[in-house]
Amino acid sequence: MGIFDRQKRIAEYNPATGFPQSTQVSGLFTPSTLAAAIFPDVDSSAFPVDASTALTVPAVQRGLQIFSSVGSRLPLLATDANGNPVDLPWLTTTEGAITPQKRTAGIISDLIFYNEALIEVERDSFGFVSGYVHVPHYLWSLDGQGNILVQGKKVPSDQYVYIPSLMLAGFLETARDSIRQYRNITATINNRTAVPEPVVLTKETHPMESTPEEIDAMREALQESLTTGRGGQVHVPYGLDIVGFGASDSSNALMIEGREALRKDLANHLGITVGLLDGTNGDSNTYNNAVDERNELLELSLKTWTEPIADRLSQDDCTPPGVKVSVDYSYFKTSVSTANTESPVIPND
Repeated sequence: MGIFDRQKRIAEYNPATGFPQSTQVSGLFTPSTLAAAIFPDVDSSAFPVDASTALTVPAVQRGLQIFSSVGSRLPLLATDANGNPVDLPWLTTTEGAITPQKRTAGIISDLIFYNEALIEVERDSFGFVSGYVHVPHYLWSLDGQGNILVQGKKVPSDQYVYIPSLMLAGFLETARDSIRQYRNITATINNRTAVPEPVVLTKETHPMESTPEEIDAMREALQESLTTGRGGQVHVPYGLDIVGFGASDSSNALMIEGREALRKDLANHLGITVGLLDGTNGDSNTYNNAVDERNELLELSLKTWTEPIADRLSQDDCTPPGVKVSVDYSYFKTSVSTANTESPVIPND
């Protein structure tokens, strides 16, 4: 039985698409929101958020897209102790719908989110890896003794290869406060869009001359006007006044500034420059800094997530002693046109 047939059995892959049939809670609730819905009084702020919640934050989605997209295009190469190429076709080939690029992107995503990844391997007659597939993180875990559990069951250690990240903890754990704060601010903005005034005060300005029925009718008309979207008319009985409360310009500015600050925090958690998360085309200095930004992205950001894959596959339990697996960065290092990095020379008349 080949590795791809075995993984379809273990991971319950859909044969039509090659993707795992998720056993996670779906619909309105995610694993991180379901507990809060069931136990609303329990403080869950110390728990990591789940990936689907984190990806609703634009800066997180953008950062993961950059790392997964760029990292998946970089092939793995093997060389011997003398630097000569070693032919290991399994480094750049797969079967079925899951391409080598999708496999690499899945591993990178797990390293970022969970600080670890797992691959299921097939071995040759010498015990070295001859093929591998990515195992989605929700399908496996580690027990207290470090044993690998796939769908809750202990599996042979030589059938799987554990890939640790270089970081101390995963993004879903370290960035949990920033993600929740961003989502809270977004929820507040959505509420302000629906109802611009968060609180409306009904103030008595003169001796009470309005009947309770008049006050109730005014309040109902006011509520309808605030929430219908098209506005409306409200009759205010004599002796009462309507005053909005809580939607000051300073409060609105705080939300805008808070979103900007959280984007910087999330960039730091992801290990990427905040400029790459802006989603803008930049200014006239963008091209002048293109080479520096490219080098910074590669050396300080991208390699954090790609090098652990190559380093782990270089271990003697994966490849023969003396064989080193490395990432081919030649595609990424394509020279930027000097027309974009040098000031034009204007000839004298």
